[in-house]
Amino acid sequence: MILRVNPNRMELMRLRRRLLLAQRGHKLLQDKLEEMMRRFMLLLKDIDKAGEGFQGKTQSILSNLFYCRITSPKVDFEDSLSKINAQIAINVSTIKIMNVSVPLFNIEKLRIDKEYDFFKTSAQLDLVVRDAGDYISSLLKLAQLFKSLELLSYEIERTRRRVNALEYILIPSIQDTIRNITQKLNEFERGNLVRLMRIKEIIRSH
Repeated sequence: MILRVNPNRMELMRLRRRLLLAQRGHKLLQDKLEEMMRRFMLLLKDIDKAGEGFQGKTQSILSNLFYCRITSPKVDFEDSLSKINAQIAINVSTIKIMNVSVPLFNIEKLRIDKEYDFFKTSAQLDLVVRDAGDYISSLLKLAQLFKSLELLSYEIERTRRRVNALEYILIPSIQDTIRNITQKLNEFERGNLVRLMRIKEIIRSH
């Protein structure tokens, strides 16, 4: 697609500078895109690893809770659960991944009070309470990774659109326009040359 510009030498020089700038910008964005894709793949590996750990902790906690349920009367089990008081404070900050702000979750305070009767439930409930902090940390880590992946994927898609726009639209349009202006200027120069030669011939004939 040829841009709508005046076919003159000033415009030709401006377009050549613009082409160099667009090509440089395309190279930088392409490098950024490749690095973000590398970080994206690393995040996927971290999510797989964190997911496996979280699933293991979930299975352990559920197994202990299930054991408590089948070894205790329903009333005692539910009463014991209702007497577990938890307080948690989470600090949410941000870090940069390729200039993309992603969340960082940190547990500032976690307190779990056991006020149930130890004789009315099995020791597995104590294990559940003991592992609760680690379980919550694992959950927050997984949430942080998923959110980071979501934000990074959005930036990757946005950068890819910009790269494609430069590569397939803007740069070819500038190149086509430069060729078009160059051809018109060459035709104009050839026309001037022909007119000058005719003028010389007329002058010589007189």
